[in-house]
Amino acid sequence: MEAMIALLVLLVVVGPLAALVLSLTLRRRVRELELRLLLLENERTERTRATARAPEPVRPPSTTEPAQPIPVESRTVQPTARLQEPADATPVQHATRLREPADPTPVPHATRLREPADPTPVHATRLQEPADATPVQHATRLQEPADATPVQHATRTGGSGGSGTRPPAQWSNLEQRLGGTWLNRVGALVLTLGIAFFLKYAFDNQWIQPAGRVALGLVAGALLLLVGERLQRAAYRGPAQGVVAVGIAALYLSVYAAFAFYQLVTQPVAFAVMVLVTATAAALALHHDARAVAVLANLGGFLTPILLATDRDAGTALFGYLAVLDAGMLVVAWHRRWPELGLMSFAFTHALYVAWFQRWYTTTPSQQGVALVAAGVFLVLFSLVAPTEALSRRLPPRPEHLWRGPALIALAAPVAAFVAAREVLHPAHVTWLAVACLVLAAYYLGLAQSTAKAPGVGPLLVMLHGAVSLAFLTLTFPVQFAEHGVAIAWSVEGAAIVWGGFRLDARPLRLGGLVVLALAAVRWMTLFGERTAHRGVFVLDHPAWSATVAFVAASALAALAYHANGRGRREREQFAGPALALAAVLSATIFLHVELERHVALGLERPTQALIATLLWLAAATLTLGLAGADRTQVLLGAATLLLLFVGLGAINGDLERWRAARATLTPLANFRFVVGLLIVGVYALYARLVRTLGLPAATEQPLRTAATAGAALFLLWHLSMEIVLLPLESVAPGDVTMAHHMGLSILWTLYAFVAMGIGLQRQHGALRFGAIGLFALTVVKVFLVDLGRLDAGYRILSFVVLGGLLILASFLYTRYRERLAGSGS
Repeated sequence: MEAMIALLVLLVVVGPLAALVLSLTLRRRVRELELRLLLLENERTERTRATARAPEPVRPPSTTEPAQPIPVESRTVQPTARLQEPADATPVQHATRLREPADPTPVPHATRLREPADPTPVHATRLQEPADATPVQHATRLQEPADATPVQHATRTGGSGGSGTRPPAQWSNLEQRLGGTWLNRVGALVLTLGIAFFLKYAFDNQWIQPAGRVALGLVAGALLLLVGERLQRAAYRGPAQGVVAVGIAALYLSVYAAFAFYQLVTQPVAFAVMVLVTATAAALALHHDARAVAVLANLGGFLTPILLATDRDAGTALFGYLAVLDAGMLVVAWHRRWPELGLMSFAFTHALYVAWFQRWYTTTPSQQGVALVAAGVFLVLFSLVAPTEALSRRLPPRPEHLWRGPALIALAAPVAAFVAAREVLHPAHVTWLAVACLVLAAYYLGLAQSTAKAPGVGPLLVMLHGAVSLAFLTLTFPVQFAEHGVAIAWSVEGAAIVWGGFRLDARPLRLGGLVVLALAAVRWMTLFGERTAHRGVFVLDHPAWSATVAFVAASALAALAYHANGRGRREREQFAGPALALAAVLSATIFLHVELERHVALGLERPTQALIATLLWLAAATLTLGLAGADRTQVLLGAATLLLLFVGLGAINGDLERWRAARATLTPLANFRFVVGLLIVGVYALYARLVRTLGLPAATEQPLRTAATAGAALFLLWHLSMEIVLLPLESVAPGDVTMAHHMGLSILWTLYAFVAMGIGLQRQHGALRFGAIGLFALTVVKVFLVDLGRLDAGYRILSFVVLGGLLILASFLYTRYRERLAGSGS
């Protein structure tokens, strides 16, 4: 009874497919016979025409009209795509054209063949065609004359008698995808589900015993593979792939059921059979160029260790199987140009590696060896994907290819290898982890050199491998050294790479060196947030001293390299040299500033400390301004401008209250505060003079000079005013100190405005004269609004007399130099 039911199930499942294959095979043979008959009819017609063209005896002219030839009825073959003919073309006879003489003789009715009502495309050997003829897919052309109009394929949209029109290409492609591909895929899925439902029903009702069920699945899968093979030969490629996919799925499920559900076979036997199924699927995919079957083989291959998993560690066997499976899938992907197979293999392999690591890994030496060897084997396998593609002229990678296919694997493989090595070796074996980083750096450097020497590879893959090598070299230092050692090592490495980039004239190498220097800068800046005040030797005992010296020296050397070799470089790279020089100056200044604030052993008062910091930043601004003369990009000039503005505003916003408390110790015009102010004024004046030598456009140079001159004048006035405010005035009564300061400010501002007016008249400087007039106006407002109400009579009289007299004198000077001012046009 069980055998009968199994036979019934086989008939239900495989019978329709076998009948379909048989009918298609028979129809193909019938069509071949029809074609042979057609060829025989053609040969007979040619012989008849040759006989008709033979010379005939001369006959007397006849008065009767020649008989009209009987027209030959043509039956048009209607394949899937009908043959479109020009409007004036002779009807196509027998679905193929015959070679006709110049004076064609009507073809007798006997030469017509009756064709089947539902013709099937005939795939047979083509007869000789003219050179310019378009191939006909669904019929075999006979030899045509050279001037014959090619028969075109067109799908008719109207009735049988309407004219054919070609649909848009996108609709035709969509129809082909929907009808030929997706209907096949959905049909394969639905058929698989239907078979599964039927089998489940049969199993639930105990129609078939476990052994019969497994045997039924295996036989059904094998038959489906045979049916798919026959369909491939019968030129039904799309449906054949669906049938093969169903067969592969049936085989996988049968073997899994035999092992997991019914315990009919042991785990090694089931594993071997699944491997055989996977190899068969891959071979069929290669043989028939079936991408869907290859994807199914990939899924089945990686599901095999999951489906057949046991409660014991089999890491060595698992990784050996994965290595062989990966190698096979990568070969298939390379041979057929299916990049998704490589991506799937990479993702599934590392997913299984992570699952094993979380479930079975321990810190024993044997487990560490298994994990590291497996990670190394996977790295070698997947790192060779992109070079193999490039060296076999398949894919010269372009930037848009970075996130798909081999290039994506080339980026992801080293990351996965480093993560695995770090999980195994850190923190117990950091030295070996550093060695592993160096080995990986050397390995990828070798890949870069091998691909660089190959013709037609392109620079992108070389840059990618070089960047990975540089990344591993850079990772070696934070793995092995402490935080300060990392900053030192990265600084030295970055400068060396930039220098090597100039020696080898390799722009990507220089850019890599700049990236490493940027990492060194970030690591160097993090050192200051972790330190507190110290009492050792100033500067030399600071923990970041050696890292700062290394970074400043590396940045300066790299900037010198760019300055010496930077002529003619690309525009974006021209900013690298000035940026490196600025980084060297700023890093040294920041370090000294931080050390000045945190070194408690110096014992500096807050105002004095602020003045020293101002001098420090003023020196940095002056050095940057001096370097701006050799900078064509004007980066250093802009940085010097901002630094000077920062220094000036910082000096104005000084700790005035603390200076007032210490005014008794200050000597007017001979104290540290005023000297620093004079230095700021001098640097502003120097800035105004140096701007003239930089060759800037007039629209840029003039505003900068004017702003620098005005800034120097304002800062000088400010510091002179502060000298008045900070005068001790010990001999003056306490109640008169404030009035004396106000009077002194009024007299100072008036004298300052008068001197500025004289300098502006002498040098014909309009901005300076207008500034003097503005200061005169400010002084007048102060005298009338402040001095008039707060000062005593003596202070008030002195303020008004000095202000009035100097105003009249300034007016006299204006009148005297009027012609000079009018002639200068300033």
